[in-house]
Amino acid sequence: MKKSIIIFVGLLFGAFANAQNLDGFLDKADAFFKANVADGQVDYAGIKANSTELDGLVSQISGFEVMSLTPVERKAFFINAYNISVIKGIVKEYPTKSPLEIGGFFDGKKHEIAGKKITLNELEKENLLKVTGDEKLHFVLVCAAISCPPIATFAYRPENLEAQILERTKMALSNNEFIQVDNDKKTVGLSEIFKWYPGDFKDKADNIVAYINQFRTNKIPSSYKTSYYTYNWTVNAQTSNVSASKKDNEPTSNLQVFTPSVLLKKGQVELRSFYNIYTQNSVRNREGNSVALEDRQSFFNVQYTFNYGATKSARLNLGFDVIVSSFSDGSFISPVFQSGDRNEVALAAFGPAVRFSPFKKLPSLSVRTAFWFPGASNLEDRNGVFVNHDRYTSFTQVFYDMEINTNWRLFLEADLLYRFSRREDQVDFFRTPLTGILSYFLPSGKASIFALYQYSPRFERLDNGFDDQFGLSQWFQQAGIGFKYQLNSKLELEASYSNFFASRNDGGGQTFNLGFRWLK
Repeated sequence: MKKSIIIFVGLLFGAFANAQNLDGFLDKADAFFKANVADGQVDYAGIKANSTELDGLVSQISGFEVMSLTPVERKAFFINAYNISVIKGIVKEYPTKSPLEIGGFFDGKKHEIAGKKITLNELEKENLLKVTGDEKLHFVLVCAAISCPPIATFAYRPENLEAQILERTKMALSNNEFIQVDNDKKTVGLSEIFKWYPGDFKDKADNIVAYINQFRTNKIPSSYKTSYYTYNWTVNAQTSNVSASKKDNEPTSNLQVFTPSVLLKKGQVELRSFYNIYTQNSVRNREGNSVALEDRQSFFNVQYTFNYGATKSARLNLGFDVIVSSFSDGSFISPVFQSGDRNEVALAAFGPAVRFSPFKKLPSLSVRTAFWFPGASNLEDRNGVFVNHDRYTSFTQVFYDMEINTNWRLFLEADLLYRFSRREDQVDFFRTPLTGILSYFLPSGKASIFALYQYSPRFERLDNGFDDQFGLSQWFQQAGIGFKYQLNSKLELEASYSNFFASRNDGGGQTFNLGFRWLK
């Protein structure tokens, strides 16, 4: 009996002590949120400059004993742990434009929570949604992006937790930025949260609008047409004016976050496929005059590119390229289907690549260099036709992005493409293409349109009849238009057209291009 009393008193004392620890943690968390959150935005720069408070909270979270907590206490603890861990993840990599810039931010990087190392997705799904069945948690767990529900300026506490969650749910679902009601057009734009987690809401109401109306004073008519607006993954960071207008925070997607100069962070993977048709029925001579060909020549090149983020600082990426080429003398699409009178197809080149950011203080500039090996023999005279270059190739690209304003950006590229001779009848040559692309990003951030210009001279040793001299042998200029569209959060589509409007000793054709990019 005496032993049982001692055990009971010990358990009671332990529970009381842990409750005191939870109160102490929540008091510090409450003070932290009040000091660093305003209007749904977080002062990441200020926290990074002095991370003592955040580090203390993270330390408490890592070793907190949750087994003796009541279910509501555990729920409150894990909600605060999630939001604090998200802030910690951003601060660690700050400055960053988006949590999506950080490889494995939600499903790869581990956080120590109550003695276990888990990802943010595991914390959300396994410790909260699965255990509690409370779909309203989607409106209190904040993912560090502008399209997330606004983060609260307080810590969630067990004594009034359900009231806090209900209030934040009402606030989010009544916010016209989160639920975009247009009474003139009789439409409603829904957050993609409802598309990503349909199972969490399906049993809560007859449909999504009916569910939302449970928490709104101004009900949405059931006749309104619904759609999902593009999620804005721009980081929810405070600016000099925390009440910045919507214009200062236009929705963005991977199109704007992962521009040509931006490198992947550690763990991120990028897969690209680019399909190019070049077709011509004439070339230009050294005077620039058009010379007709007997038959139309069409070339189809497919480039597959793999890139991998190798460092946390996003200063180094590793990659690999594969190029497949085909020729046909039929219509401009005949090399795709090998439907001409003469058809050839071959693995043209393959090789490793490395991409790096040479200057830490100039993140808008990066360099990618690749070395390609020929994938087949006799590519320059394959059964009497040219398919691709039968040479070792060094290809270096320098990218620079210039943001003009929220919607307009200028992308500049300078390249060195060096072709090494492999046989006695070949000579080395190189091209130095210069490219400029002016892009306009639509306000939704889901699409962009662009215009491009490129000048590409070729240099090599020339035989003038007396001796060999190094110089400019030929050049072309091309201009074109195109667009990009974000199909979903990971997949992007690109299509473009260009015309070789001027050249000397070079082609006079046009290109049709289609590309896909998958990013995780």
